[in-house]
Amino acid sequence: MKVTLRYLFLLVFLVGCAGDDDGETECSSRQDVLLDSYYSPQCLIRLVDASGENLIENGSIDPETIKIESDLGDPGFVYIPEIEYAEPNSKLSEAQYSLGVFLLGYTETFQYQISIDGYETVDLVLQAEQIEEPCYSYIIPVGASVNGEVLEEIEISEFELLVVLPLAAQ
Repeated sequence: MKVTLRYLFLLVFLVGCAGDDDGETECSSRQDVLLDSYYSPQCLIRLVDASGENLIENGSIDPETIKIESDLGDPGFVYIPEIEYAEPNSKLSEAQYSLGVFLLGYTETFQYQISIDGYETVDLVLQAEQIEEPCYSYIIPVGASVNGEVLEEIEISEFELLVVLPLAAQ
């Protein structure tokens, strides 16, 4: 539902940019404020064990015990539980039982430290790309790595990327 609302608001903002007779684009500052308030690109993270099994879905990890830190401050993250109306093998079903980490700021590299009791701490590096539109700019995730090793990625939408993060037990 949250993802659907984001796309709805993004569509409203895209339609709200109007060109004048001179061919210039005129943008409303109100629309920019709304975009910043309702759309925050995110990278989805699926925590898995060595066999690829989702550790949140199987109950091995309680999302309440996850701690994510960033050198840019509190990155903020949300747990995405089971989505009732998600069809099997759909992009929406891929996002279930994952974490949504918000990409705050306009940088191309985000560094996160993920700590979970019973598992080794992971230093995750997310790569992002800045997209320039006539009325606003935003960033989208384009890749992720741990210790220089590129992680498996699943494109959820043109704005969201799911990365598969293997964890090792302590």
